[in-house]
Amino acid sequence: MTIDKTVSADDANKGQRPNMPPIASPDEWTTAWAKLLVKEKASTRARDALAAERRRMPWMAVEKDYEFEGPQGKVSLLDLFEGRRQLIVYRAFFERMGWKMPWYSFEGTFDTDFGVDEWHGHNVFFRDGNQIFRTYFTNNRGDEAMGTTWSYLDITPLGRQEVWEDSPKGYPQTQTYKWWNWNDNYEADAAPDAKWVEVSDSGEAAFRKQSKGSNE
Repeated sequence: MTIDKTVSADDANKGQRPNMPPIASPDEWTTAWAKLLVKEKASTRARDALAAERRRMPWMAVEKDYEFEGPQGKVSLLDLFEGRRQLIVYRAFFERMGWKMPWYSFEGTFDTDFGVDEWHGHNVFFRDGNQIFRTYFTNNRGDEAMGTTWSYLDITPLGRQEVWEDSPKGYPQTQTYKWWNWNDNYEADAAPDAKWVEVSDSGEAAFRKQSKGSNE
């Protein structure tokens, strides 16, 4: 005999309905949202200030050699930069789940030396020639904010490299949004596509016009 154990979503959630907040009219809801928006904007400004302070942290020289095993065999920490200046290394504690990005396994004491021997975490490095520096580290709940382009850029030593950022004197900066590009047009030293510049100009103008009523 076959027993159908499937249930509807409503049946599955019986007895689990949360206590609901007050139900408001459109005007009341807008007032409550505007009140919360003041705090959200303050949080955004505080996050920007924290990123500025992060860019001024001292750097730690990496003196040891570390070895990793990747798709092309054994590589060094320096190799992971692939010629770039900045590198974020995330220690993952889960299966690869079919993702196509290159994965690397570390050997030796990298995990204990960089605080990821017991749990996941992000380490940020900067390369000056062949010298590597550790510039930042976050783990545990600090990892929860990671995942977007912006959150990763904000933990790098150079930041988003946009003119509005509070960065140390001499750091590279470009016009806001102008370094963005079409996903197939990120060639080394390539100028942004003219069509993208037109799109970003229009988008920025609309954004500035609406910024008073958004979480900017």
